[in-house]
Amino acid sequence: MEEKRTIKVTVAGEERTYPYGTPYCTVAADVQDRFPWDILLVNRDGKLCELHKVLDRDCSLKMVTAQDKPGIQTYERSAVFLMLKAFYDVVGRENVERVSVEYSLSSALFILARGNFTLDQALLERVEKRMRELSAQALPIEKQSISTDDAIDLFRQAQLVHKAQLFAFRINSRVNVYSLDGFVDYFYGYMVPDTSYIKCFGLELFENGFVLRLPTQKNPGQLGD
Repeated sequence: MEEKRTIKVTVAGEERTYPYGTPYCTVAADVQDRFPWDILLVNRDGKLCELHKVLDRDCSLKMVTAQDKPGIQTYERSAVFLMLKAFYDVVGRENVERVSVEYSLSSALFILARGNFTLDQALLERVEKRMRELSAQALPIEKQSISTDDAIDLFRQAQLVHKAQLFAFRINSRVNVYSLDGFVDYFYGYMVPDTSYIKCFGLELFENGFVLRLPTQKNPGQLGD
């Protein structure tokens, strides 16, 4: 049986060694105290990688936080996933016709929600409370590559009919889906490894929908205006 290789990693100006197959989150944890904000991704020799990925070659790593553009985009995407999971938990999947992000408003995202429920501030407070409960549990956000046909079946079973219809027209044979505590959705882009990374957010009614308020790249620890 071949002995596991040792990987040489240059990170934060130092060369370190790790066993082959060590996840990037382990390396990030070792240098987290050098960064004011959570490390959300790593940049491996110019390629962005999620923290659940593992070391498989000698490399140089740069840590990516929400003060970097790819980091704040990852944070926003993950916060949307957390919000969707919480919304479906609170309202009940059978009562949701559709929840969709329509556009960005400064440091917030405008969202429309349709279904058998009354969208008011009281509902949003329940959803936000559920988001904070899920965040406190540090639940894993897992990525899976599946065939497009399987994705269509998955979204039909999850009553995400519009997503199933969307994938019916895809040319690519495979697609990446993310799961969080039994809730599955499709996102194009990177995610944080678990819900504990998503701490700063707020929900408010706005026009005929609501906004998911988020932090800014300049100050990831505070909601933007």
